[in-house]
Amino acid sequence: METSEQKSLDQLLSLVRQDLVDPYEILGLQQGASLEAIKKAYFARVREFPPERDPAAFKQIRAAYEALKTPEAKASADLFLLHPPPPYTPRTNLPDPILDYQPGDWLVLARAYSDLGKLDFRKDYRAIKI
Repeated sequence: METSEQKSLDQLLSLVRQDLVDPYEILGLQQGASLEAIKKAYFARVREFPPERDPAAFKQIRAAYEALKTPEAKASADLFLLHPPPPYTPRTNLPDPILDYQPGDWLVLARAYSDLGKLDFRKDYRAIKI
């Protein structure tokens, strides 16, 4: 049986895969189609896959149409298809966060990472006469 973490990861991956699908491909068009052709293809696909019969396909068709229905959205989709974002690569060389930070630690860290450790501060302080 799958755990809930696996199910949520699978759902997330399926959403990512849906976002990477070419909206022109879903509507059965070639890239650079006119807005009228996009609208006609959308209604033809909706007749072919109505939401009552195949809700998952209808969601994809609707998302593809939303990505292409206005000139601004169409331009951004074309740009995304031309230059897709790079794959996510987590950074591995980051230092561990300091979780047990104390207010006096800044001086210790400053001495460790600068030349403060080499300076002699004793002559800067005078004894207090009471």
